Amino acid sequence: LASAKAAGAAAGAAARAALEEEQKKAAQTSSAQIKVPDDKIGVVIGPKGATIKLIQEKTGVTRIDTSGDVFVVSGPPQAVALAEHAIKELIAKGYCSMAYDDFKEEFVAVYPTSFPDLIGKEGVTIKAMKKELGVEVSIPPVPKSAKQDKKYKVTLAGKKENVERAKEVITHIATYGYHEVTHEGFSHEEMEVPSWCYSFLIGKAGSELKHIQNNYRVKVNIPREHSLCQNVVVVGAKHDVERAKTYIEKILWNAENASRGRDRQDGATDDWGDEEEEDWMKQYMYKRK
Repeated sequence: LASAKAAGAAAGAAARAALEEEQKKAAQTSSAQIKVPDDKIGVVIGPKGATIKLIQEKTGVTRIDTSGDVFVVSGPPQAVALAEHAIKELIAKGYCSMAYDDFKEEFVAVYPTSFPDLIGKEGVTIKAMKKELGVEVSIPPVPKSAKQDKKYKVTLAGKKENVERAKEVITHIATYGYHEVTHEGFSHEEMEVPSWCYSFLIGKAGSELKHIQNNYRVKVNIPREHSLCQNVVVVGAKHDVERAKTYIEKILWNAENASRGRDRQDGATDDWGDEEEEDWMKQYMYKRK
């Protein structure tokens, strides 16, 4: 009988100890609810849940419930706070700092006229930067009424050394329209061209410029007021750039000689038909009175 009582007492003590331990754990556990917009759910969860798993592993939270649009994070208070911060970062910025070792966030001030070159057709350039450099690149929205002389901040985030490299790439693209990281095998040539000759390079409604770019498979950047490079820049494969440069030099020679004895601002002859002119070209077009 005595042994039975002793066993019962021991069992009771064990049960009380287990209950106390559970209560202690409960007291040390907290939770947080984060409202996640529908268009950000995929960003927060990540491909096959990779981002949520990373947050859980890095912070040490017990659980992250992603059912519905309100995510519930449970675990030790400090871990929950870290996970909550990471999820809010993803919602606001599209990335979280804990995903990178030696994390750094930087900004590069760029004129909006360079944004098309930074983004590329269908996003090909910005995608190449993200893939090759392992960084996040965010281009800010620009109001339609924005002044052309105002710079906007392009955000870079990732490992410190990669961010520094990305700054160099963006500056080069803003200056010349390309970088070897995003346009492998490309080169460029700068040409000093008097501004009065720009109309000869552009042609009626941009026809000459389009002809050069399509025929020689190059991009010709004519400087604008806030361009970082104030020379005409020809960009493309080395052989194509050389051919285009030779053709442009011929246009300039003809323009110089044709201008003698008459108004230098007369435009070039259009041999390729009417094409719609772009707004930026209008400042170089001669308006007859």
